[in-house]
Amino acid sequence: MGSLGSRGAMLLALGLGMSGTAMGEPQAASGPAPAEPEASRELAEVQITGSRVKRSGFDAPNPLTVVSAEQIEQLGQVSVAETLNTLPQNTAFQSDTNIGIVGTANVGSTFANLRGLNPFYGTRTLTLVDSRRFVPTSDGGAVDLNMIPSMLVGRIETVTGGASAAYGSDAVAGVVNVILDKSLEGIKSQIDYGQTFFGDGQSKHASLAGGFKFAGDRAHLLLGAEYHDSGGVGDCAATRVWCAQGYDIFTNSGFTTLNDQGQRVASGYNIPGSPTYGQPNFVIGPGSRQSFNVAQGVFRDLNPTPAALRYKRFNDAGTALIDMDPGLYNSTIAIGPRQGGDGDSTYEDSALRAPIERYSLFSHLSYNFTDSLQGTLEASFGGRDVSVAQQIAGPRSTFFIRPDNAYLPASVAALFPANGQASLGKDIDSSEFRSVNTAKAKTFRVVAGLEGSVFSDWEWDAYYQYGRNTRDQTVSNTRVNTFFQYALDAVRAPNGDIVCRAVLEGNPDAAGCVPMNLFGLNNLTPEAVAYAYRTTQENFEYKQNVVAASLNGNLFDGFGAGPIGAALGAEYRTETGDVTHGDIPYYNQFAFTFGLDFGGDIKVAEAFTELNVPLLRDKPFAQFLELNAAVRKTRNSNEDAVTGSSRDTNITSWKASAIWDPVTWLRLRGTRSRDIRAAGFRELYQKSVPTEPGTTQGRVSNPFNGNAVDETPILGGGDFGLTPELADTTTAGFVLSPGGFAEGLRFSADWYQIKINDAITTTFGQQLVDFCFNLNAFCDRITFAGNDRTNITFIRATQVNLSTFTSRGADFEIDYTLPMQRLFDGTDGYLNFRLLAAWNYDLIVNSAPGAAVRNFAGQTGPNPAFGDFNSAPKWLFNGLLTYARGGFSTTVNVRHVDDGKLNILRIGPDDPGYSPFLTNSISDNTVSSATYVTLAMTYQIPWNGEASGVEVFGVINNLFDKDPPIAPGGGGGGGSNYPTNPVYFDTLGAQFRLGLRATF
Repeated sequence: MGSLGSRGAMLLALGLGMSGTAMGEPQAASGPAPAEPEASRELAEVQITGSRVKRSGFDAPNPLTVVSAEQIEQLGQVSVAETLNTLPQNTAFQSDTNIGIVGTANVGSTFANLRGLNPFYGTRTLTLVDSRRFVPTSDGGAVDLNMIPSMLVGRIETVTGGASAAYGSDAVAGVVNVILDKSLEGIKSQIDYGQTFFGDGQSKHASLAGGFKFAGDRAHLLLGAEYHDSGGVGDCAATRVWCAQGYDIFTNSGFTTLNDQGQRVASGYNIPGSPTYGQPNFVIGPGSRQSFNVAQGVFRDLNPTPAALRYKRFNDAGTALIDMDPGLYNSTIAIGPRQGGDGDSTYEDSALRAPIERYSLFSHLSYNFTDSLQGTLEASFGGRDVSVAQQIAGPRSTFFIRPDNAYLPASVAALFPANGQASLGKDIDSSEFRSVNTAKAKTFRVVAGLEGSVFSDWEWDAYYQYGRNTRDQTVSNTRVNTFFQYALDAVRAPNGDIVCRAVLEGNPDAAGCVPMNLFGLNNLTPEAVAYAYRTTQENFEYKQNVVAASLNGNLFDGFGAGPIGAALGAEYRTETGDVTHGDIPYYNQFAFTFGLDFGGDIKVAEAFTELNVPLLRDKPFAQFLELNAAVRKTRNSNEDAVTGSSRDTNITSWKASAIWDPVTWLRLRGTRSRDIRAAGFRELYQKSVPTEPGTTQGRVSNPFNGNAVDETPILGGGDFGLTPELADTTTAGFVLSPGGFAEGLRFSADWYQIKINDAITTTFGQQLVDFCFNLNAFCDRITFAGNDRTNITFIRATQVNLSTFTSRGADFEIDYTLPMQRLFDGTDGYLNFRLLAAWNYDLIVNSAPGAAVRNFAGQTGPNPAFGDFNSAPKWLFNGLLTYARGGFSTTVNVRHVDDGKLNILRIGPDDPGYSPFLTNSISDNTVSSATYVTLAMTYQIPWNGEASGVEVFGVINNLFDKDPPIAPGGGGGGGSNYPTNPVYFDTLGAQFRLGLRATF
């Protein structure tokens, strides 16, 4: 691994290119123009993302990265999500290849996540379509990029710095603005097919769009339709060799530490000379097995299980016990994976990609009433259907059985003491039944607007927008805890029939109980499954209304450097959400409950103004100098639909920036801003029921009582008292645009710092207990039975304003277009090179006052359980080399992920101060780097010796079929269950796509 300094020096030597360019000025937005290689660099006035004042070209004080439609087509990309995931500044924390092991409602969705700063249940990246908000598609306020019609994307602008003053709340990490090309005249179509080289993950995609003028060219109508069926990739361990190897992190039950006298002290049941003796606390290795849950059922090493039963499992028929091979690193707690031994792979039920069927319809009508007044009407509809088998809580179960269980063989029952119980672990085999997570989402959006000009150079626009998103989700075969216990406790009635004990005792709540036999394989009846396991249901509806108006123009001619530009406007929006769960009354009984019904309103009134002041032009040491300032006042009103509680919050965001060109080929720029994020719908309103004591979700280790396990209800959910997040963002950078022999070359570099205060954070029961014990913080969220705090009886682990996040780094971009005629007279075509790089050297988290400050930069293993952010490698590179001539073009795309740490909270042999006796020691704390190559080609089919409007294209992603590096332990946060981190590393292997485009 090279040093950070050497990598930084390399980029500095190249000129430090970074985001802020539009893929090489005019060529970036529309592609290089071989016919006019030396064309003027002047561009028409446009409104660029991050500013409301129109400027010429794409120059802006904020770091700005633009991806053009041409690049999207060259790489054969068929969705906005796929395109955005190629930017090193974006982190695909939620995507179709990071689908989780629990019944997440957002399965199959992909959210924009700049800098990896999105919280688990919200967003700090604002997603816009044509500079307007898009109706949120998740209850956390994020927009599923699959819902944005991609067939008409003109370009995607990404501001990787705060933009709240320009666009409002949520723009803490930046803005993703999808600009649609609405000027199409004629017809364009595309059809393509792809799959992995393993023969799975079939992808079928088609799109059609047409535009034409009418009414004497005053009107223009644009229609578009798109369909994409992205096939899923099944069980990780069954489809990929690297996953079948089953690498995981194991806890060493024989771990030893040193006491104050430096003497070795053994914990657990470590025996000197055993395979685990003297090894670190955490060990990485292959052969991961599912805890102490096996398909046949095994008696676990937990009290009150009799010693004669421990580590005994049933045979397949469920008629007798045999010895179980527990593998290595087994422990008395037995909640982590085991290495080897009996049982199925930990990853057997982990789908690598969710199957997604998405579709969209788009229409846009514009009409010029006069030369200075235009009206627009736009409507779009999109849908996303996902159905994926997932391993969720329910099939994997731990429970207690009694010796008089009717299905228990007599030889086994004889090993029980009188009135005793035993803990049995079982992983219900997928052949018996599986849980299927199904989500169907639909989004409708309509926009009606007017725009025009007044006076000589002032422009105005006003619009009304309505959006509605619905999502209906079901998760089949989810355990209902009470019904499960009733059905498990099967006894013989006086007449010899096997019945549920609760029915025999006359418990009215057990009416209809069907006894079940979980011993061995395939002894479950469909009737028992139907009783103890039910289908969860959640229905989500979200509506958004927006009314906005703005005015943009020049106040006066200025001071000789250009006119003083100004923009002002106002926006009012209402958002109403409603989450219901049908008429099933026992949601608090489900494993991993969906929670209770909740709903609420968010109303936001905003007014903003922006001033752009050119000060100097064509002066010595000041070819150009410009200042820019913006301020936005926001009033946020919330009302809880269940409790009726309401509140108002007033927030101010602002931005100040400057551009200075000391010479024609150098531009310096910088910004300072105060950005905001108010709590979102789920963070405010989600209602939840406490976990049940005795379940794995209802247990904590109590450090006030020697880490004894307390079984206690833990309440999660939202918190209506959350305050807005405040972020201070600073950027500083430069752009080099040499002319002459280097015409077409551009470098840019921008340093950034984003500091978020009062970050809204997801908390967990154990974390709150540890904060109380170590820092005497958040103790008011814990209920103790007595003053000595030795018995915890309740924990309120709802959302909280907790953390401070500070992210620092730099973005680099190099863009160079070389027309072939410079090298060979009379030769058309061009060669384009573009390099994007992101350097994140600080991701500092201070989780609570007095808590240890941690820097998660460089961690490419999974996130820790607590964080509400996504850690990142220190370096990410994405380079593209394109050659085009005549009707042929080819692009090579190389993406590199730097090596990193598995977990910065642990210490491995490569780290200073390592010792296997440290409690945070691990056998290997490194994650290897990865480099992925994409090869794409396009060829325009000639017709009668001339270029036609038909072209074929092909692309191979992960050309060399590189396996992901080993990085086990949760798959990058978000609940994924893979022996790698799917956020950064490709888990599908080599994939191809072939297609045909036609334009008429």
